[in-house]
Amino acid sequence: MANFTEKVKSAWFKCVESVGQGAANLADNAKQKLSEINMESRRKEIAAQLPSKLKELWQNGVALPEELTALLSEQNTLEEALAASKAARKAKKAKPALTDGSDAEAPAEEAAEEAVEAVSAEEAQPAEETSEIEG
Repeated sequence: MANFTEKVKSAWFKCVESVGQGAANLADNAKQKLSEINMESRRKEIAAQLPSKLKELWQNGVALPEELTALLSEQNTLEEALAASKAARKAKKAKPALTDGSDAEAPAEEAAEEAVEAVSAEEAQPAEETSEIEG
């Protein structure tokens, strides 16, 4: 009888030990998954900040590779054109045409020019002199 009791006791301890080991494995997996999620989130944050930091360096006159400079120049041109387009649309809405709409073209063009000037004034163009990035 003592032998049977000892076997049941041993089986019970092994069962409890297995459950404990399973719980420890689940906790470790959860910690690892949480760590991965945190690293992915931080990577996305850095990737989102990179273009603005790159544009800031370009505007401050830091020497960048030719491909990046061309892309930033194109982006700047597109931003100016988009601002002008939005201003023209806003001006057209502000003064609805009572005729065929041809009289709204002049205010729209004026508003577009003002928007381009405002964007140009707000955004500093890259300096002529370039400086090296200090590490």
